[in-house]
Amino acid sequence: MNTSPKNWRPYEELSDEVIAHYLQQHPEFFTHHESLLAIMKIPHITGSAISLIERQLAVLREENQQLQRQLDKLVRIAQENEQLNWRIQRLIAVLVSATGIDEFFDILYTTIANEFNTQAVAVRWFELPSGQLAPRPEFKEYDAQVFALFENLLANSTPFCGQLTTERLEYLFPNNNVVSAVLLPLGKPKPQGVLAMGSDDISRFHASMGTELLQYMADLISHLLKMWLRLTSTL
Repeated sequence: MNTSPKNWRPYEELSDEVIAHYLQQHPEFFTHHESLLAIMKIPHITGSAISLIERQLAVLREENQQLQRQLDKLVRIAQENEQLNWRIQRLIAVLVSATGIDEFFDILYTTIANEFNTQAVAVRWFELPSGQLAPRPEFKEYDAQVFALFENLLANSTPFCGQLTTERLEYLFPNNNVVSAVLLPLGKPKPQGVLAMGSDDISRFHASMGTELLQYMADLISHLLKMWLRLTSTL
């Protein structure tokens, strides 16, 4: 008489998949068979064999290291954002002290170069403002080709960080060795101009940078610049 259970199968039928499925369905298995943990051997990347406990400890250590790296990154980002926020506040504080549009631009360029560690700063307004404004390099007659250079980058009215094409670099920074840049759109909903900050360090400005505070900076500068343009147009 065969007294074997209906679900009994010879050991040779216990494939890796069957065993793996059983362990997945019974995660407490090793709780009741702790002695197995010390004798089980698992291949290591070095080629030697280690016990399951050693392997688990190694995995936990690696996970802890990854979590620590992520935490360090978050702390670093928070510190960088705090520093950026203070720089923006100092910039706006001195900009509001300007007594004319020429002084406004002088303060803007000098402060950004000092506070933001950039090698080049430029503002380009895509059309001539009204009024008796003295000629300045920031203001040009509307040029569809020039506007097209930046239309895609600023389509969402959000800052751009990263590397620019040669044509864009030559337009913004003709005499500087700029390899990475930030473009801040000036004006909403459709940008009327751009504030560009350039660096000779290719890793200084990159696409993974956060742009929330930069957008805040762009909005404040745009507001102050438009105020001066309105005042100038009434002269």
